Amino acid sequence: MTNLLEICDLVTEFETDEGLVRAVDEVSFEVKPGCTLGLVGESGCGKSVTALSIMQLLPNPAGKIVSGKIFFQGLELTQLPIQEMENLRGNEIGMVFQEPMTALNPVQTIGRQLTEVLYLHTDHNETSAIQAALAMLEKVGIPSPEIRMSEYPHQLSGGMRQRALIAIALVCNPTLLIADEPTTALDVTIQAQILDLIENLQQQLGMAVLMITHDLGVIAETCQDVVVMYAGKVVEKGSVFDVFDHPTHPYTRGLLKSIPRLDSRAKSKLDAIDGMVPGLLDLPPGCRFQNRCPHKTPECESTSPSIETVSPGHQVSCLNWKDL
Repeated sequence: MTNLLEICDLVTEFETDEGLVRAVDEVSFEVKPGCTLGLVGESGCGKSVTALSIMQLLPNPAGKIVSGKIFFQGLELTQLPIQEMENLRGNEIGMVFQEPMTALNPVQTIGRQLTEVLYLHTDHNETSAIQAALAMLEKVGIPSPEIRMSEYPHQLSGGMRQRALIAIALVCNPTLLIADEPTTALDVTIQAQILDLIENLQQQLGMAVLMITHDLGVIAETCQDVVVMYAGKVVEKGSVFDVFDHPTHPYTRGLLKSIPRLDSRAKSKLDAIDGMVPGLLDLPPGCRFQNRCPHKTPECESTSPSIETVSPGHQVSCLNWKDL
């Protein structure tokens, strides 16, 4: 199967007052057509920066892609002229940003923000654009869409704002949806509704999804493949079944052990990964996980691990994975 999205050795850096920060360091993964890939890791590991790199939305001039390639439907996005990239955004690639209250324009109605996407990327006139926007709001489960079209973001609940943001991302039927923490700050019931909504729309539209989250439960429920990131690096990737049933990297194992359980093996006290994520300006030599790893060896302090194959389709970046 030809990959819809292919990222090869992506390196993204930011210029800061404290120095040069490499937020994404030689990241590689693929998204297959019609499938869902989960990008998971703690806050600050580079998930959102990877998404912004794909969309070419890095803050300018501080952020820039230093090296690597991003292929989408055969196009190399890092070399694409700005006008062509703008034609892709919102049309072929939709994105649900992390916080709907800041992603939505507070001084424009929901209807105006929806129809604007259609005016930019399609030949809809005013009447047909309004009809398409109403249909999309109804499709994402917003009640009384005619009323919501004339309302502003602050007049909607958190769940409705998230649905409106999804509607804007999908109104042009993109082939790829990037969902950056789409359930952040929502209660559990609304989270489940949003995840079901994305899954149902994916089946209806036949699109692929890049699901960015720190929640392994979301990954297990929605994704076929998973990429685990730590401090800007990919530490493990493979199918959800391979990674969840046979976690190989100590970080992945730690994440899975920290999930609360309700069965007979549940503990009164949750397991936790000791230590803190190192700052990107003060990374340790060798393996970046060494200061938190229970299986650290002297070699880990000086040698940076490369990606190795555990089994077909399952890869890990760890020096001692065979001995764990």
